[in-house]
Amino acid sequence: MANASASDTDLLMSAEVTDYLRAADVLPDGVPAEVSELGGGVSNVVLRVSWPSGCVVVKQSLPKLRVPADWAFDRKRTLVERDCLSLLSRLVPGCVPDVVMCDERRLVLVISCVPAEAELWKASLMAGRVEPVVAARAGELLGEIHRSAAADGLARSQFDDQTVLIQGRTDPFHLTVAASHPELAPAIESEVERMLATRATLTLGDYSPKNIFVLPNRVMAIDLETAHWGDPAFDVAFCLTHLILKAFRFPSEADKYLAAAARFWARYRARDGGLCGEPAVVSELGCLLLARMDGKSPVDYITSEDCKDRIRRLAAELIGGGGDSLPAALASALAWLPSEPEQAPNPDLVTEPVRRHAHAE
Repeated sequence: MANASASDTDLLMSAEVTDYLRAADVLPDGVPAEVSELGGGVSNVVLRVSWPSGCVVVKQSLPKLRVPADWAFDRKRTLVERDCLSLLSRLVPGCVPDVVMCDERRLVLVISCVPAEAELWKASLMAGRVEPVVAARAGELLGEIHRSAAADGLARSQFDDQTVLIQGRTDPFHLTVAASHPELAPAIESEVERMLATRATLTLGDYSPKNIFVLPNRVMAIDLETAHWGDPAFDVAFCLTHLILKAFRFPSEADKYLAAAARFWARYRARDGGLCGEPAVVSELGCLLLARMDGKSPVDYITSEDCKDRIRRLAAELIGGGGDSLPAALASALAWLPSEPEQAPNPDLVTEPVRRHAHAE
């Protein structure tokens, strides 16, 4: 992946996005539009533009990520996301937004809004609403994506470049925590080598509750800029990491979050056993739990030092070969839970308009 040529001065601002979309024949001339800035994580400008007959989300990769640490990440990851959305729309229709247009010079991606009735899974989980059927559907969808892509004749060549994996995941996550935890460095580095050498299917790289929308009979995924041909265990562990972290945030409700993690894994494996084994998932889970404490993009909802230290100890146990099965890993998580929550889940959160959280129309 060559370095992007778009400059910092090419970044779209809210005030100009409507003119930009009109010039691209996305927004009709003379039609008033409402523009709002969405939470685009650490790596993108994300704007929602709606008008009486339509709605799109405009994404543009940032040249510098919104984290204190120095984090180099090729801006052409926008094109990776475009290609992944197009592939998944063909392989698993309805599981991702549609691509409306892509500006390769300015690295702008315009996609459809998710349906109005969609809820962001993270918002529900943070409100204490943990529905087993949602975890099951998320696991089923990931399994279908992995299987469908593995059988596709063109997908491997299209996503063979590992730049987004290295720049977006192994360097800022794994190798960063290996440097700060030298006693674990050999095991973490070995896990990185294993993962880089595993080229089994399309791996989304950011499959987590903050990027999964829940609809009445299905789920949809967004934010696919770290997609690559790689190790499916990474995607599984990535989602499980966030379910386990929420158990630590709300230990009085931990049974529900850990049961959701088990349900996710069970439904992922329900057809043909999935494409990855438990030891790989458990090892990667340990690395990712540690990375979300001490990597370049730590989670913002774990603030207690005691809780962070408990998660670090769990991570070290899993990285060090503390169990080859996911049930054993979940049992270890239960054993390391703090006795007191940072705060209780807030059920009122699920009544907030979902547009505050992400891409819904």
